[in-house]
Amino acid sequence: MARYQILYSDEYIDDYRALEAFDRAKVRAAVLVLAEQAEVATRNRRPLTARVSWCPEATWKLRIEDYRLLYRVDAGTVFVLRVQFKGSQAIEDMGS
Repeated sequence: MARYQILYSDEYIDDYRALEAFDRAKVRAAVLVLAEQAEVATRNRRPLTARVSWCPEATWKLRIEDYRLLYRVDAGTVFVLRVQFKGSQAIEDMGS
């Protein structure tokens, strides 16, 4: 049994559906890892140091190649909030 339950926001679902199929597979695989390790900081997964204006409820970010996934963890549940293409932009400038 997974350590964390994963719930998806409507905004994340919209973001996810807009991705190319190849990118969707990478994002899905990364999200599934969160079920076990959502609060373990790694090179690609870190707590946010400042709030992001376009996703203020996010407390963690996950780097998935050129994408950033924003989420929060609360009482054993991972709330997957957004996934956006980062490119060369600062995370604050990515949101839509």
